[in-house]
Amino acid sequence: MTGYSNPKILNSRDTVTSNPATGTINEKPLLPPLQPQDINKKCLVIDLDETLVHSSFKPVKNPDFVIPVEIDGVEHQVYVLKRPYVDEFLAKVGEHFECILFTASLAKYADPVADLLDKKKVFRGRLFREACVFHKGNYVKDLSRLGRQLNQTLIIDNSPASYAFHPENAVPVTTWFDDPADTELLDILPSLEHLNGFQSIYDLYRPEEGPNSELLNHCSC
Repeated sequence: MTGYSNPKILNSRDTVTSNPATGTINEKPLLPPLQPQDINKKCLVIDLDETLVHSSFKPVKNPDFVIPVEIDGVEHQVYVLKRPYVDEFLAKVGEHFECILFTASLAKYADPVADLLDKKKVFRGRLFREACVFHKGNYVKDLSRLGRQLNQTLIIDNSPASYAFHPENAVPVTTWFDDPADTELLDILPSLEHLNGFQSIYDLYRPEEGPNSELLNHCSC
């Protein structure tokens, strides 16, 4: 998010620190059990900033939202732009996946953005900075901590560092700031539909290759 240089917003390490080589952390899952309507659906983890929206402390022309955020006792205005076709994208994936918002931003910013963005309650859960693992200077979204089967879990994110532990589960997207002609969210819908047809997302990989790179590289749709 542009302008978030304040350490209380971006740089505080209020996260789990883990060595992925030692395996997953022994703790309760980040997500509650599946809701009845989501049984047999794959879990789709979706990033927020530069994937669905772009936010800035600096005023922008025609913001979709303006969010007040308190920092050190002072209220600041955050200007939020929605990525083109985000509403259509969320409506579509909400029909076929258990959708989870997972952001490295703090809840005091991301939660009100999600309230305004997700009017139709597509997201079954929201995970914020504290749910990330701080690893080698990055906030990593460890999918093994969700409480979902990894072979039934996908992540959409513009930052490869966010899915560093599970690149084989990733459907990467380009970083978005303000391009009104962007169609990325529409463009990846056929890939998601294709992946949803597999019993396991890892079935997409060729046997001699193994699951070791981003899913979209293997999707022929």
